[in-house]
Amino acid sequence: MRFKVLFLLLAAFAWHKYYVSVTVMQYNPHTRHLEIVLHTFPDDVERALTQNFRIEPDLDKADKRTKMFLETYLRQHFSLRFEGREVNYTFLGYTFENDQLLLLMETDSLPPREGQLEVYQSWLTDVYDSQQNLVHLLVGKDKQSAILNKDRTRTVFRFHPPGGA
Repeated sequence: MRFKVLFLLLAAFAWHKYYVSVTVMQYNPHTRHLEIVLHTFPDDVERALTQNFRIEPDLDKADKRTKMFLETYLRQHFSLRFEGREVNYTFLGYTFENDQLLLLMETDSLPPREGQLEVYQSWLTDVYDSQQNLVHLLVGKDKQSAILNKDRTRTVFRFHPPGGA
């Protein structure tokens, strides 16, 4: 009986799906850009695009229409501000790595001074109430992290560029 209860608990745990993304923003001191990779799951993104735009996306085909809707969704759910001013970024596209979808972005040059970098990320929180978005900022050897979710969609990092004033 004890084994049966343990098995049922483990089986329930194994079937539970976790909704999580990881965004890594790495500062390149030579270009003063943030190089950004958002790690997510393709099936979750396809569901978000279907739900929000009433399309049947096929991320494997990488067609222009799917990429356009993906970028639209990304811009609705991810943005950056430095000292209160919007930071522009370019969506470079996406690729697959193992079972993950990687969205690739790069910002315009950031000012070469210290300041506050505000991150807004509500990625997939309109689709999954339990979605968690881990955000990491890497500047040299400094790493700052935050967990964002449906109730907390913004965080502020202290930006310290190497040699910044």
